[in-house]
Amino acid sequence: MVSLEDKQTYLQRVVDTNPKLSAFKKLLCGQPVLFPVDKTQISDTDTIYYEITTAIQTSNKDKFEEFFNKKNKSNPNKDNPQPFIHDDFLIFSLIIGIIKFDCDKEWIKSVIAVRTKNEITTTFENILNGNFNHSSNNKSVVFMFFHLINPTKITAEFANETFQSINSNIQLFQNRNDFIIICTVLSYNRIIELKTLPDSSEIALLKSFEAKFTKRIKVLARIIQTLFLVLFLYGILQIISIRPEIESFLDKIGIIGTISGLIGISLFGNISKWLKNLFVRILLLIFGYPKDLIRK
Repeated sequence: MVSLEDKQTYLQRVVDTNPKLSAFKKLLCGQPVLFPVDKTQISDTDTIYYEITTAIQTSNKDKFEEFFNKKNKSNPNKDNPQPFIHDDFLIFSLIIGIIKFDCDKEWIKSVIAVRTKNEITTTFENILNGNFNHSSNNKSVVFMFFHLINPTKITAEFANETFQSINSNIQLFQNRNDFIIICTVLSYNRIIELKTLPDSSEIALLKSFEAKFTKRIKVLARIIQTLFLVLFLYGILQIISIRPEIESFLDKIGIIGTISGLIGISLFGNISKWLKNLFVRILLLIFGYPKDLIRK
C-alpha cells in the first residue's frame, strides 16, 4: 500500500530538487510547466521535453509539431539506440502530444521498438495501439494517459482496478523508478478525489450532452420563432385583404408609413431576438431543464 508519509516526502523532494521531475508532475497536475532558471545547463533533448510539455498544456499544436519535428529526425536502431529512447518522461510526453494533436505514430513506434522490453515499454506500445486493457500494462501510466487525453475513459471499474494495483504494489518506492512513482502517486490522489464524486466519465458525458441539448433547443426555438413570425405576418395580410378600409388607410399614410416601416424594421430585430430567447426558455422548461440553470 502507498504510504501517505512516503507520498508527501517523495512529492516534496520532486518539487524541490529536480526540475525535470517537477515539470512532469506539473504536466500531470495541470500546473504551468516552468523551465529551469539556468537554461544554459539544459541539453537539447531536455529543451525539447520542456517545450513539448508546455505545448501540450496550452494545446499549441504548431509549437508541438515544431519541436516534435526536430526530434523525429533522430533514427535510433538496435546498433545505435541513442540515450533519449529510455527517457520515459520524454517518450510519454511525446506519446501524449502525438495522440492529442493527431500526428503520425510511425516514428515513435520505431523508437519504442528499440527500447529494452519491460513493463513501461509494453505499456507505451499498447497505448499507441489502443490496447488500454492489456494485462501487461501499468495501470497508473494508462490512468494518467486517460487523465490527460480523455478523462471519460476513466470509468469506475478502471479506477477501482488501478486503485487495487497501486495498493498491492509494496515495492513502489524501493524500485526507485521516478516515472512510475509519479504516475502512481498522482493516480492514487486522483482516484481518491473521484471516489468522493459521481463517476467522472458520467459527469463528462452529461456535460457533453448538455451542450448538445441546449444547442438543439436553440435551433428548434429559431424554427418555431420563424414559423410564428410567418404566421403573424400572414394573419396581418389576411386581415388587410378582407378589410379594404385598412388597405385604403395605409395608402393614405404615404411617407409617414414609409418612415414608420423603417423604424419597425429596427424594432423587428429586437423583437426577433426577444422571441428567440423566450422560445428557448419555454422549450427548456417544457423538457425539464432546471430553472436555476436557465440563463436569463
